[in-house]
Amino acid sequence: MARPKRPPWQVEQTKNKIFQATLELFNRQGYEAVTIRKIARRAGCSPATIYNYYSDKDALYLDILTEGFAILYQLLQAEPRSRDPLVRLRAYTAVFYRFSLDHPYYYDIMFSFHVPKYLDYAGTPAEETAFAEKEVALKNIGLILEAMADFYRGCPALRSAPGMVTGRALTLLGTCHGIISLHRSGIWAELETDFSALYFSAVDDYLQKLTREKEELLAGEVRLRAARQQPTGEEYSSRRSFWKKR
Repeated sequence: MARPKRPPWQVEQTKNKIFQATLELFNRQGYEAVTIRKIARRAGCSPATIYNYYSDKDALYLDILTEGFAILYQLLQAEPRSRDPLVRLRAYTAVFYRFSLDHPYYYDIMFSFHVPKYLDYAGTPAEETAFAEKEVALKNIGLILEAMADFYRGCPALRSAPGMVTGRALTLLGTCHGIISLHRSGIWAELETDFSALYFSAVDDYLQKLTREKEELLAGEVRLRAARQQPTGEEYSSRRSFWKKR
């Protein structure tokens, strides 16, 4: 006699238990040490049950990454879209900060742990799933790149340094992650450092640095244009000779 079909809520409940068990084990034991058997034991089900939902551990891992980046993107999108790109950039860094505190298990897997990335799956059966996860991740970076591009819009320096926007955006992300990582490791507590104050001070310092840089670039462009409009010595002599003849 066939087993009765489980109701959808029960199917989803089991999947969620497997998902949460895997997320916790990855953080406590590391990606490499976790096995399907360990996940099943933690979730209170059989290994065969897990295979009803996921083909293998990599599929579970990629599902967790995709979910984490989707949560972060929703939080970033929920921020009011200010017309001032610097206000948007600071708001995004605040979301990043809160995400690290509210979703530490996701944060560490997404940004801190040495775990497989898309290129590790290239040429494997999981490549398509890994690429889909990467696209979700890049949507988050896309919002920051867009705000940074808006900030530098109209700046002539972009013509000679097209990678400047990306470089500045990634440096901002690196600054944020560096401070968060040291907080996650317990360093700031040992040094009796105010994590929040340090984080936002570093963010504000960097944004102020960008503002000064942009002002200097624009001022330099004004001086360059003015210099181009001034006649050279040869042109000046030629003009004087012309008017003397007249």
